[in-house]
Amino acid sequence: MAAVNKTSCQYCYIDIDVDNHRSKLALTAAFVDATDSRYGFSSKDLRRLGGSEVSRLGDLISMDHEWSCKVPHNLSSITTKLPLFGSRVVFKLYWEVAPLACENFATLCTNGSSLDLNSTKKPKPAPTGECGKALSYKNSTIHRVVPGFIIQGGDFVFGNGSGGESIFNGKKFKDERAGLALKHDRAGILSMGNSGKNSNTSQFFVTLDIAPQCDGKHVVFGEVVSGMEVLTAVEKFGSSSGGEPSVPITITDCGVYVPLWTPGSGAWFDRPDSESFSGITPEFMIRQRVGILAPSKQVADKFQTVLGEHASTLYLVAEDIEGGDECIVKAVLTPLENFALDVILAAPACAGLLSSMDVPCSWIDAVNRFPDGVTVPNTEEVFLVSKPVDALNTIMNDSWVARRHGWLLSGSFA
Repeated sequence: MAAVNKTSCQYCYIDIDVDNHRSKLALTAAFVDATDSRYGFSSKDLRRLGGSEVSRLGDLISMDHEWSCKVPHNLSSITTKLPLFGSRVVFKLYWEVAPLACENFATLCTNGSSLDLNSTKKPKPAPTGECGKALSYKNSTIHRVVPGFIIQGGDFVFGNGSGGESIFNGKKFKDERAGLALKHDRAGILSMGNSGKNSNTSQFFVTLDIAPQCDGKHVVFGEVVSGMEVLTAVEKFGSSSGGEPSVPITITDCGVYVPLWTPGSGAWFDRPDSESFSGITPEFMIRQRVGILAPSKQVADKFQTVLGEHASTLYLVAEDIEGGDECIVKAVLTPLENFALDVILAAPACAGLLSSMDVPCSWIDAVNRFPDGVTVPNTEEVFLVSKPVDALNTIMNDSWVARRHGWLLSGSFA
């Protein structure tokens, strides 16, 4: 991995697993792979089974003498689908405001990451810190979730909020004044957790609403670019008294997010692989981040119904955007420029607005900073036109994400 700095790590991601969903899905996938002949499944791959086959899996596992004992608790522990809202949260880091906090967070994200940008080899394990634990957010817990307030994690030492360690020889580091001056004025603000003045280690939190009580006490060093729907899903398992989640919540992977190279949304599927030492090959199933440009919310809802769980969507409703066509175009291009969306899917009634849109300059700059092999998508691969009924087919065949070699889309198994 290249040196951690504001050029190589302007964005980072974490993958959040709720209630052991990933391991439960892996168990079901392993069951299908091992018993396809016994039960006459149409495929050894869980993702390729028909709806009637999937509906039988719970009963089959519970009645199977060999596999029923592997289910941790009860039938509700059997999972057959990827998480509805995916697992990935992408952050933009404020290097100019809080370079120490950004370097610390980015390093803990990249250490032990499953994704090494410069190598096809298995990534190196994270270095061990002064505490004897790996200096990485990978496999650490989200230990505090307070609905309407914050989601907090980063204590990879004890996992309960009483520990943490920085990358700076394990020592606590100072508050950065520029970061203290920023406000916790909306949902999605990324800020340092601490136990008092100048006591920053590895703990961080993300706001779920405005949090003025944190202003001037915690260093703001970033914001959520995409994946707020994941945090909203996590919020449901929080507690207003103490904040201890009602189910286990874990960061199963993390790393640097490189625009146009790293998938921005999706979840991991641990495919059974007898040739792998661990018995599985992790595959990231991508959900395209789609901006739905529609004349009304009713039309946008029709797109959402068709896309379902196979896309992370942002409504761009023309009738709700004041100021005419110019303002609509700006509203569409801004999330693209900030790498919050992958494609724009326009209803035929809004197709004329696309003629004045082009691939953002930030995408071109991102490609120029990245190693060979990444190209700027064509305009017609970014700005798509479709009727609601054809929405999923359109993004699965015509978008630049769908045409990227080696990427697996969750919709391809629909």
